[in-house]
Amino acid sequence: MKKKKLYFFLIVFGIVVFIIIMIAAGGIALETFSQNDETKSATSTVDDLMDNCYYIWHNPKTNDITKNLTQPAKTDVFKLCPSGTVNWGKDSLVTHTIWFTGNKDKNIPTLYAGDKLLYVSSNNVPYDGIEWERFSDYGYTIGVANMIGDESGHYHISNENGKGFDGYVCSDSDANQLNENFSTVSNLFLDKIGGIKIRENEVSKGGTASNLVKNKEYICEWYTGTIYQDFKMTANVHTFGFLESFTTYDYEFLHSNCIEIAIPSWFKTGYYYVDGIGMFRYVSKGDESLYNGKEFDDKVNWNDPIILYDENDNLIYDPSTGVDKRNGDENGNVSTENSGNNTKGKEDIDHTDYDIPEDQNDIPEDEGDAGADGYDDFGNETIINDENTVD
Repeated sequence: MKKKKLYFFLIVFGIVVFIIIMIAAGGIALETFSQNDETKSATSTVDDLMDNCYYIWHNPKTNDITKNLTQPAKTDVFKLCPSGTVNWGKDSLVTHTIWFTGNKDKNIPTLYAGDKLLYVSSNNVPYDGIEWERFSDYGYTIGVANMIGDESGHYHISNENGKGFDGYVCSDSDANQLNENFSTVSNLFLDKIGGIKIRENEVSKGGTASNLVKNKEYICEWYTGTIYQDFKMTANVHTFGFLESFTTYDYEFLHSNCIEIAIPSWFKTGYYYVDGIGMFRYVSKGDESLYNGKEFDDKVNWNDPIILYDENDNLIYDPSTGVDKRNGDENGNVSTENSGNNTKGKEDIDHTDYDIPEDQNDIPEDEGDAGADGYDDFGNETIINDENTVD
């Protein structure tokens, strides 16, 4: 009897050891949570909301969320804020870029006036601040961003750490063949796309190739040193580049499994990434009639900055910190509509270590925010106009 127990124990012990060895060696993969793969992009009930995710609640029939928190709605009123493919790691200093390949951008939810931003967590309340990153929309292009311009007008991407071009190339696109083929190359120069030279007028502020047709395949002429190689790449990557960042603190408990994150009144129409977790599209009340309701709309200015600087790079307006040194608007009122002049802000330099080209054609700027009439636009600089200032 004792021998049988010993044999049984040895068999069980052997099986356990075998499983541990296989897991360590990669022979057995444990199932782990992944937002993109495991989480429903839309649901009708709070019971399906997943941990550590943000959601947009949008019910066109009511602005009162109470009923939808206690019983399922008839439609999918909860929309997940997807993470997309990002180019930064925990300690990365690259210019933040988010890519949505193929038709994945259809999962980016839109928040309108009356909607709510919800956060779900089993162990965390963001009492120490909600971190927001706002992103410029650069439309559809190949999976390459943050290209660096040189004095000759040519553009390249750089393998600065010897680990590839991850800060520049979307790993989820066919452009990742650059990483697969040139992981040890220091710099790659992109000279032409579809026979068109890539120069200033063909590059966005985010260092992406602009003026491409969505889903069209292009022959891209890349150079390693003076040797060229052609690659086929598809303009099916909806690309977003860092614009500005804020921290806010307002949230409300809802007597449910989620909390509401307050949307600041000074938010402008644009794309927002919350706490490094998920993205949503915000459309202000005044812009609802302009927006076509689709994944991309070049008639709406998504990139009008909120934070403003003067010609010497001094901060003159940041509603998230209460700074308002603008002449001509003592109250600090800001419009969330696409109206006003072409006042521009400056990107947060803490989020980039690349030389992103400036003064390039991109989505046309709209008229900016109200109260900025005292400034003229010269390139990317905001100049104080004494003629419009108030004593």
